[in-house]
Formats: sequence, C-alpha cells, structure tokens
Amino acid sequence: MRPLSPIPRRLARRLTHLAGLALASLLAASAAAQAAATPLVPLTVGLSVRPSVADGGVWLLAQELGLWTAAGLQVRTVEFEGAGLLVPQVAAGKIDIGLPSPETILSATAAGQSGLGLTFFYNAVPANAMEFAVLADSPIHQVSDLKGRKIGVGALTWGNIPSTRAILRDAGVAAGNYAIVPVGVLGAGFHALTSGRVDALNYNAGWHDILELSGTPLRRIRMPGVFGEMSVNAFVTRSDALARDPDRYARFGQAYTQALLACQADIERCVTLYWQANPQARPAAGADADKALADAKEVVRRRLQRILLHPDGSPREPGRFDVAVIRQYVQRMAEAGEFASADVPVETLFSNALVPAFSRPLVRLPGPRAQARP
Repeated sequence: MRPLSPIPRRLARRLTHLAGLALASLLAASAAAQAAATPLVPLTVGLSVRPSVADGGVWLLAQELGLWTAAGLQVRTVEFEGAGLLVPQVAAGKIDIGLPSPETILSATAAGQSGLGLTFFYNAVPANAMEFAVLADSPIHQVSDLKGRKIGVGALTWGNIPSTRAILRDAGVAAGNYAIVPVGVLGAGFHALTSGRVDALNYNAGWHDILELSGTPLRRIRMPGVFGEMSVNAFVTRSDALARDPDRYARFGQAYTQALLACQADIERCVTLYWQANPQARPAAGADADKALADAKEVVRRRLQRILLHPDGSPREPGRFDVAVIRQYVQRMAEAGEFASADVPVETLFSNALVPAFSRPLVRLPGPRAQARP
C-alpha cells in the first residue's frame, strides 16, 4: 500500500480533530443531560479588559465543549475598562464574578474600606504578566531610564497602575518625573509606541508578544522582586454569595481550569474560535495566513505556560494563591505609599478553600489527558 500523500494526511488530521470535537461535545452533552433536572444557573462574569487572541479563545472553547453546561452554569461575559469600573459592580452584586487585578481591592481594604464584602477564590494569572516594553533601539534599558518619559496604559482605571508607580519610585523615579498616558488597548497602544506618542507601554506580556510577533522588535523590562511574583488577575465574588453556595464557584473553577487545559491541548482551535467570534482580529487580506496562525498560536502558548507552569517548568496547582507573596506585596506597597497601611486581612480576602476541586475534570475529553507542559 502506498503511503498517504501530504494532502490526505492533512485531511485525515482535520477529520480526526473534528471527530474529537464531536466526541467531546457528545460527552459534554451527556454530562449535561444527567443534570437536566436542575436548570442552568445564570452567571455573569465581568472582565476588566477586552479579551485578545491570547486569552479570548479559552472562554469560547469552554462554550463549544459544553463545559459551562456540564457545570450546570450559563456563563455570560461582560467587558469593562479597568478594575476601577468592574469592582464596584461586583461589590453591588450586579456582576456575579469579576476578573480584576487585586490591587484595587487591596488598596481599598488597606484604606479601611472593610464593607466591600469580597473574596478572591481563583488565582487566574498567578504571576505578574505586566511589564514595560520599549522599541528595541530605545535608550531605555531599565526602570530608572523611564525618568522624564511617557508610559502608555490602556486606561487610567487600570488596577495595576499603583504598583507601576511603586516600581518607579523604588527605581528612584519620583512621581513628577514621568507621565502615565491612557492610549487604549492593543492596536491603539501599539501605534502610540511606534509613532513616538509614548516612550514605553505598560501592558501584559501577551499583548507585547502580539506586537513583537507582528514584526516590531521590542525590549522588555520585567517587574522586579515581589511585584513580579504577585497575582495579576484573579476571580472575585461577594463573600456572602461564596459562603451561601460554594459548589457553584467550585464548578465554575473546574470548568475554567478544564478549558485552559483543553486550549493547551488544541491551541489552534482556541485561535480559530477567537477569530471566528472577532473577525476584525483575523489576518488582513493578503497577509501570510500560515505565519499569522503560527504567531497567534505562539502568543497563546506563552500565556498558558505562564499560567500553568512555574518559572522552573514545574506545574502550578490551578487557582491557588501564594498568600506569603501577597503579604509581602502588601507590605511593599504600603512602604511605597501606594497603600494607606499594610493592615490587610490577606488570609480572609484570598481563599484557597476551593482549590482541590478545580483540578477535578467535569467532562472526559478525547485523546491524551491535557497536562501542563512547557
């Protein structure tokens, strides 16, 4: 028998992929049918920034594979421009779960605002992916070189801005010796940097990956010390709601974790789902489609690696907070004058109580079990 030619091989791989997705959907539907006697619970999740190709596919893949349904949930996402706008909506109970930077809530708690009644229950981005990025030929090589410079952020409501100020202060750059400029997100901010409107961007590493892989060489400046180890995004909800129905949030965390692992196992599907839902993000007409897909897959791969693996390559436990790091971070922010005090009940504000549930799969997906891998 002659070996298959390259075209049939590609077709066979595609058919295998489609069969796998069909089986996954069937298994998810079966799991959902077992719980059909109980109506799906509506759950509104607020995002502090608009998803990009780096992270948007995870939500869509969870929907396609029926993970929310298997968890007994009907999940809807709503986008906000920064944690400063999102957090009050969660505190008021208008949004069930928020995904902000913890800084806004930590700052309010340190200032004595004890009535927020919020608890972080899932560490979504366990290490600080925020960084400074400058053009590769820029004279800026370290944080202290940002003196007298303009630093672009998405919006002045972004929750990470206080730690950015603290990092600059630690580097000897006083508050009056730099400007934080709102430039919008992604393309708008990229243009602000390449056109010289700002000297640096203070975005997450995934967004900088997008710019760099599109052909703009960058120099990255990482967040130093405990600032770089701090959680940058975490799921938060009202403490009374969490106490009243912890299983609801455990099931949400299970489904989200499995979506991350499913995306890691099929990054291409994550990318194509995002492009289908956001056609404006597709490669432009005439662009090299294969390169665009490869670049997008690399952006997603890097983000998942930062979330699922420690820097040494060992797997993280999904959703777990490093409470010791958070305590150190609060102390450093208080010393920098960004928090009113270090008197923050970190152990009650950040809960690991549901972490053991997050790694238990809701649906048995086809093929080898997805695992965190470099």
